[in-house]
Amino acid sequence: MRRTLRLLLVLGLAGCGGASSTPTTVAEPAPTTATAEPGPEAAPASPWASITDEELIDRVRAGAVARIREADPQLAIDGFQAWRRDPASAPPLGDRVCEQMLYLAAADFAAGDLEGAAQTVRLVRAKARNRNMAYVGTTLLSVIARRSAGEDPAAQRTAVEAVLNELPRARFGASTVVFQLYQERTQIDASLEQTRQQLLTLETAASYLFTSHVLADAVANRPVYLEAITNVRTAHDARPADRDYRFSTVDLARARDAQPVLVGVWDTGTAGDLFPQQLFTNPNEQPNGQDDDGNGLVDDVHGVVSDPDAAQTGLTYDPGAEVITQYAPFLRGVMDLRAGMASTEAAQRVLTLMRGATDAASLEVLESNLDAVGEWAHGTHVAGILVQGLPQARVAVFRSAWAGETRVYRHRGPTDAELAAERANVEAIADFINTHHVRVVNASLGFAQDYLEAELGHESSVYTSDEQVRRRAAEIHARRRANWQWIFEHCPETLFVIAAGNSNRDVVEYGDVPASIQSPNVLVVGAVDRFGNWATFTNSSPDRVRLFDFGVEVDSLIPNGEHVPLSGTSMASPNAANLAAKMISVDPALTPARTIEIMLGTGDAIAAPFGGVIANEERALQRVRRERPRAGRVASAR
Repeated sequence: MRRTLRLLLVLGLAGCGGASSTPTTVAEPAPTTATAEPGPEAAPASPWASITDEELIDRVRAGAVARIREADPQLAIDGFQAWRRDPASAPPLGDRVCEQMLYLAAADFAAGDLEGAAQTVRLVRAKARNRNMAYVGTTLLSVIARRSAGEDPAAQRTAVEAVLNELPRARFGASTVVFQLYQERTQIDASLEQTRQQLLTLETAASYLFTSHVLADAVANRPVYLEAITNVRTAHDARPADRDYRFSTVDLARARDAQPVLVGVWDTGTAGDLFPQQLFTNPNEQPNGQDDDGNGLVDDVHGVVSDPDAAQTGLTYDPGAEVITQYAPFLRGVMDLRAGMASTEAAQRVLTLMRGATDAASLEVLESNLDAVGEWAHGTHVAGILVQGLPQARVAVFRSAWAGETRVYRHRGPTDAELAAERANVEAIADFINTHHVRVVNASLGFAQDYLEAELGHESSVYTSDEQVRRRAAEIHARRRANWQWIFEHCPETLFVIAAGNSNRDVVEYGDVPASIQSPNVLVVGAVDRFGNWATFTNSSPDRVRLFDFGVEVDSLIPNGEHVPLSGTSMASPNAANLAAKMISVDPALTPARTIEIMLGTGDAIAAPFGGVIANEERALQRVRRERPRAGRVASAR
């Protein structure tokens, strides 16, 4: 859930691009000149204080080219200019290369090269291996179209409509949210101020250029864009509705052949009181501050709780009644925006809230509170999905403050002592899993090295260069990868179902953990929308993300007992874990590897240009029942 608002704030950069008075040229980055370390009394001036747009543009161009060479050393990047003119001549492009090309487009746009910026975006759209990238760049292309159309507002609107009409209807909403998101110049200024408080890196420089040039244009000329969006949406609405995909579900409430199955929710917390009949209770442990069952864990009554805040000992994180009351009503709106539904009442409430963030300080408060209420709600929502139609499930709660990018590490990285605590938490969860024979664990969480770099970039008093940040991030990421590899190896009889992530990228290319780790007991799940297409945000990988499930506007509970539809691979993963648990409930002899094999073998193929299969509960359970040992067959009341 963490980064939800921030991802929205940089949606244009992640899904667009930006441009230059001279075309982008491919050149090696200029060498940097070493400077003397400041004396003990010296306070180094922020590099943002005096840097110009021209210098930012040069930094982004040099840095992006260097990163492209790093990401794909075999790519003949010297052919970039020819590829822009004729995308068909370009080779397929990986996600990391595409990301840097979009940075180049941002630099070109900022320098005034509208044609070059547009060519770069269209190159990415045409040649990205990840076919979700076929829809990136809508914000930038729309701004370029408006600027290129002259001064007549009608001509500008027509030009923008032409760009928007390139989008399939199912992709239209998500691709136009940014025009709803930024409504006032004060929002642009607040975002820029927040960026200037971070270390000056390739990423922050590109973000600054995109915000100050592309998004500023979107705000200054917002009526043109909104009218174009309205016209295209009206045309879409006049057409017959797209056919919804029929998701297959099975309810085992009356199945006489289903046996109890212990599942785990590894997340930021689960409100166990909402699942009183299904919450697992360790019969040999009492909540008395002691290790009653002698397994090395204190008070592991319902699972394992780990939090550096001594006051946070519950099964859910508690941000306080005031935060919950004030910000819980915005959960649905944030996720509606994420799913591309800016016109809903809930989304409009969030947009109104965001207009009030007129400086970096107020933006920080807003983001922190939305992050907090997300951490409070996330695991309960996941658990609600996991137990649907499965009364046989018993739920163990693994609440970890270290789960993904939670409040613990906001705007900073972990210390070595905290990394040791992360490892201790992993080992405690492994002990619990093996002691109590937890069969399925859902982990809708993940760690990415580039996200970590962004957080470390806020520690300008600790790190003075991009190189230092990247080196430390790599060290931390390696330790986390080792943690996950260790628990997969030490819990071989447990199936770990992992959310792929929500950054529209290849998990293997970026090395995201745990989603990129190969293990026979790991299933990584991506998200599809109501039409059975890849969700606009879903991570993917032809090798690691082969199974997809419903992950857009998925209804479930939050800790106050309300039902709220949320979106993300965090919701798709427990849908798949739910099926896996049902299969094991019907045939406890299933191994993790066989469970995965059946789920992949019985899924519905996703239509081109996407790949993978959508989980099919009916066919998977039919195969399990057909193939289980005859001695274990019992008449079913399905």
